[in-house]
Amino acid sequence: MNLLISRLLLSLPRLLRYGFLALIIAIICIVTSPVIAKNNPESVVNSQENQAQILYDQGRFAESLTLLKQSLQNYQSNGKQLEKVVILMNMSLNYQQTGEISAANKAIEEAINILQKIPDHSQNSAIWAQAWDVKGSLQLAQGKPEDALLSWQQAEAIYQKLGDSNKAILMGLNQGQALQNLGLYKRASSVLQALSTTLENQPDSLTKAISFRNLGTALRLVGDLENAESNLKESLKIAEKLQSPANISAAYLALGNIILAEANIQSAQGKMEAAKVTKIAAINFYEKAEVDQTSIQIQIRAKINRLRLLIAIEKLPEAELLYPQIQSLIPKLFLGRSGIYSQVNFAQSLMKLNEKIPVNLQTIAQILAVARQQAEQIQDVRSQSFVLGNLGHIYELTKQWNIAQDLTQKALNLSQSIQAEDITYRWQWQIGRILCQGETQCYQRGDIQGAIPTERLAIATYTDAFNTLQSLRGDLVASSADVQYSFKQSVEPVYRQLVNLLLQSPEPSQDNLKQARQVLETLQIAKLQNFLQQACQDSKLQLDQVIDTKDQTAAVIYSIILNDRLEVILREPNNPELSHYYTSKLSTQEIENTLDHFYTSLQDPGAYEEVQNDGQQVYNWLIKPIAKRLEEDKIKTLIFVLDGSLRKIPMAALYDGEKYLMEKYAISLALGLQIRDPLPLQRQEMKILAASLKNPPASLPNFSVLPGVEKEVQEIQKMGLAVTRIAEAEFTTENFNKKLNRDKFNIVHLATHGYFGADRENTFVVTANGKLNISEFDQLFRTQRKSNTQGIELLILSACQTATGNDQEIMGIAGTTVQAGASSAIASLWDLDDQSSVPFIKEFYQHLGKPNISRAEALRLAQQSLLKNENYDHPRYWSPYVLVGNWL
Repeated sequence: MNLLISRLLLSLPRLLRYGFLALIIAIICIVTSPVIAKNNPESVVNSQENQAQILYDQGRFAESLTLLKQSLQNYQSNGKQLEKVVILMNMSLNYQQTGEISAANKAIEEAINILQKIPDHSQNSAIWAQAWDVKGSLQLAQGKPEDALLSWQQAEAIYQKLGDSNKAILMGLNQGQALQNLGLYKRASSVLQALSTTLENQPDSLTKAISFRNLGTALRLVGDLENAESNLKESLKIAEKLQSPANISAAYLALGNIILAEANIQSAQGKMEAAKVTKIAAINFYEKAEVDQTSIQIQIRAKINRLRLLIAIEKLPEAELLYPQIQSLIPKLFLGRSGIYSQVNFAQSLMKLNEKIPVNLQTIAQILAVARQQAEQIQDVRSQSFVLGNLGHIYELTKQWNIAQDLTQKALNLSQSIQAEDITYRWQWQIGRILCQGETQCYQRGDIQGAIPTERLAIATYTDAFNTLQSLRGDLVASSADVQYSFKQSVEPVYRQLVNLLLQSPEPSQDNLKQARQVLETLQIAKLQNFLQQACQDSKLQLDQVIDTKDQTAAVIYSIILNDRLEVILREPNNPELSHYYTSKLSTQEIENTLDHFYTSLQDPGAYEEVQNDGQQVYNWLIKPIAKRLEEDKIKTLIFVLDGSLRKIPMAALYDGEKYLMEKYAISLALGLQIRDPLPLQRQEMKILAASLKNPPASLPNFSVLPGVEKEVQEIQKMGLAVTRIAEAEFTTENFNKKLNRDKFNIVHLATHGYFGADRENTFVVTANGKLNISEFDQLFRTQRKSNTQGIELLILSACQTATGNDQEIMGIAGTTVQAGASSAIASLWDLDDQSSVPFIKEFYQHLGKPNISRAEALRLAQQSLLKNENYDHPRYWSPYVLVGNWL
């Protein structure tokens, strides 16, 4: 009898939680080695069960289940309990693939119950390990990574006792994925690297080559691209030594995916030329994977990946030559889910190519028609949904709205029937677009009376997509680092198009305004979680509650950048009605050009006139329409929830023609997050941990000496505040951790270089022994949070900077705040003048915590003091300091 544990490390539905992107980049599925129960003398092998395993491996799960159910009937009649256990575990695996989670749970629980009743059957036997493995897979699929981790640890322990190192390694790989889903990236990477060390001590074999390849892919999924590449190269080296063409090709394909992940990161950082060069390198790896001696599946995956990259870098003649080659190979694919997905992936690539050069859409439709027939033949509901949804998209592109809607609705019904939210949201989104007939009729201002019924239906459908995405938040967070960069294409448009619909009327209803604001806030949270790759803990108070009950002199301003306008929503204290303003006929490009010029001028100490001109333009967009209301309400503090590139602009530098905004208002930023029960700082209770580093370590030569940081901390000490200090060589990560957790500090002041990059790997502060990465902040501050019920109230990053002004990098400031568990943070939007930071910090601490002076007001007074200093009156010196979070 065959035990069908030839399953994915991550179940395929789990990998596809991010829609089709995992297919588009053709992630190598990490397949565990089959555990063949025929090695157990109690087992009997029969052809029916062998055929069931073959069908499972081909992705024909419904047919595999049919055979397994027949086998189960046979064993029920002859009373062979152990064989029945194996069949039930196999059924559970198949049910997981078909999305029948309830049936999968029932099957594995029944298997375990039988095992427990079999006399003299040791719980350290291989079959128990297999049971824990299957259970772990199911637990992970249900969003229970803690339970999955424990199950796989049990399985690993059994395999270790049995001396089966290969299967123990596979259980370690599974644990790495569970740790990733828990947000424990450093621990996940450590676990996986330990497996690498174990593998190195084994003699070279094809099993070792496959294990290194699986390990490399797992490391990629936790964002450790450097070590992932190293392990894949080791796999390739062994495969070449043993002259295994199949494993050589598989290694090249996996290496291509690693290089593509690096290109995605470069694109997200705005390094487009570097990304193009990296994509060419990935293309070279894919070409090497396409050798004739390997499987058709690997050849097609490699060719499709290469096709997509050729399209992306505009090498269209080569793309035109390649796609007929792929088309000729498609009929050679095995019938099954993998082959169906390859056809859908190929059709998507051709749709992308059609955006550049004409492609016969009938050809694409025919590919999907064959895939649809195959999906129906193997009774794979998920595959049917994939195919129908993409077929609907073809008709959407050709503006055959009725057929497009009918096909997409069928796809939606199928995905909902198996609770596949990861594709359900896509079809809901697609129906919304179809109802709006190509994203035009529903979104244009003007005479929309005739479209109101359609508009309402589109809003309802988009709202369904939005709600589905909310249920997927944890899975989106746990996606691999490079998959995260598809957020802007795959997820964010749903939010933005829904807001666009809700606000398309010049006078939207209060219900629409409130829903639009909720969607915007949720988008900000989703972006932050996307940046951190972990969920943000729910906090206690809404911004509304804070300005209604704790600070009635504060107002919240929401900005929303849409394709043709900039929307502004105002929430005033003690007024549940939202005020709405928008700037008409303002394209995204116009906004971007103004903000880019403003950002550049702000850093040029001689550009006074340019700064004031651009500052007044942005002031006119955001503040001028509501200026009178703010004065009437006697507002003193403005809380901005900014969108897109507005996040890289310091609101303090907005200019009304006479004064900068910070001369009139204290200013703080929020990212739509609820705020941890905000409390004002009390000066007599302030305990400060100040860490400074004048001379960066030799390992980081790109960071300059900071002569002013020592004086900066000395100025804080002179004020008689309770300051604990560590400096220079003492400021190591270990010493900082010890000091931090020794006392209940409520302010942490880091006077050292720091960097806020476009991702968490490139967001860090510099210590005497290297980089303290943002991913380590959570662990570092965790003990302190447990001992201090209030946690860190204020985190000050006085010499840190963002990378290139990309709005994604601003997430680094908020992300650092969240990871430290801080109520608020002060950081800078660009590299600061070291000398100007000393008087700024001195003035800030002079006011911080005093009666009736909020931290936002203390910041304003410090900025104002620099403005009055003729050496630092340009906004370059005083405006980059921003306060994020609690402003009280």
